[in-house]
Amino acid sequence: MELLTLTGRDDMITTCREPAIDGLFPFNDGENEVRPFIVKKPTVFLTSRVHPGETPASYVLNGIINFILNEKS
Repeated sequence: MELLTLTGRDDMITTCREPAIDGLFPFNDGENEVRPFIVKKPTVFLTSRVHPGETPASYVLNGIINFILNEKS
């Protein structure tokens, strides 16, 4: 997975989209690529399993995503 964005629709600027990032989606033809709207929110960037042997990091990130998406949290 290259990128997963989790957000709400509040504070969204619907008249302006993020600029394209060169090489982010290298197999896209560029014409049909639609970037997300710009939002005025803090950003938290999480990464895991940067190196092949870091399998426990996959479980940690999976737990974080499950916690964020849990409606009871």
